[in-house]
Amino acid sequence: MSRWLPLKKASIYSGLSARTLQNYIRKGLIKSSNVIAPGSSRGRRLIDRESLDAFIEAGVNRSATKLNMNSIRGDSPAA
Repeated sequence: MSRWLPLKKASIYSGLSARTLQNYIRKGLIKSSNVIAPGSSRGRRLIDRESLDAFIEAGVNRSATKLNMNSIRGDSPAA
């Protein structure tokens, strides 16, 4: 498998939506490159599979307690 994946293939590979991957890229959590041909105004976003794998592994290695999902979602624990 290639190191660089188009957004759609990276989404299928990871099981994450394309929008979620774009958000993670914007936040600097996953590396990507926008490849633009000379003279073109638009390019093609490619995701670094190694960066994506590392990001997923980091999440797998954290416990649910450390992730503190309630605060991430904005929910507060029931009193």
